[in-house]
Amino acid sequence: MEITFSTLGQLLNIALFASSLRMATPVLYATLGGIFCSECGVLNVGLEGLMLIGSFFAIVGSVFLSSAWGGLLVAVLACLLLSLAFAAVHLDLGADEMIVGLAINLLGYGLTTYLLLLIFDVVGYYSSPDIVGFELIRIPLLDNIPVIGPIVSGHFALVYLGFVAVAVVYVLLYKTPWGFRLRSVGENPEAAEAVGINLRRMRYAGVLLGGVFCGFAGAFLSLAHLNLFSENMTAGRGFLALAAVNFGDRKPLKCLAAALIFGVADALAIRLQRFGLPSQVVLMLPYVATVVILALSSIQRMRAQRARESARG
Repeated sequence: MEITFSTLGQLLNIALFASSLRMATPVLYATLGGIFCSECGVLNVGLEGLMLIGSFFAIVGSVFLSSAWGGLLVAVLACLLLSLAFAAVHLDLGADEMIVGLAINLLGYGLTTYLLLLIFDVVGYYSSPDIVGFELIRIPLLDNIPVIGPIVSGHFALVYLGFVAVAVVYVLLYKTPWGFRLRSVGENPEAAEAVGINLRRMRYAGVLLGGVFCGFAGAFLSLAHLNLFSENMTAGRGFLALAAVNFGDRKPLKCLAAALIFGVADALAIRLQRFGLPSQVVLMLPYVATVVILALSSIQRMRAQRARESARG
């Protein structure tokens, strides 16, 4: 493909950045869920499976309750139940968190495939007029502002709630006693237990909150982004969320930046398909961005560690 200024203009325009916000939203929600899990000292690699479960049950709730918000509620409840199982098996029965997380990923794929056939009598994907999805919201004051209006206005409610959630998570973790206790459990559990903090209760809370946000992520995919359900529709976004948590060092604002980078890469990949590039190459772009972000994160941590060692020396 020959790169010209005209081609670049079609790729890098206002519509790309507006699309990037939508593409970043499911990763952002799952990332916020990953932050809560990591802050309480639990590495939850089952975010992918939780998102997939959330996507499916959002469709179930939307169809049977005839409401997008009802679908969101069902998705959150399903992810809460699965997160409760994760917490019970890991925290109470002592199973390895990596094994349990991988089991959830496998369960998410197998269970949704089975229930898709059992409930809707279809294989592969389900699309129907009975699915009530979220509608786009136009913001009157911003809608007419050049550049900013087309980027910020005209998104689904869950996009705006995602950015509000970043601020809420920041305040909850860093401006409240509960957030301090949760972070202390992850950073120094012995000291936290010594001052009377219930480790089990706090870890349960962190894992369950992670499930809530994965429910939002899954519901966005099926009721806003696509308005359908297909097998394995999360397409690795749960693992992108884990990378964003790592890159952002569990800080909500840094993790937001990582999610936006993934959103831009995802939106750019979709646009590049219009220019005749092989689909395999195009679909690699978000994951290439993941490798780059993780490499930059490692370099940043190595430099910080060297700086601390130099200061001690």
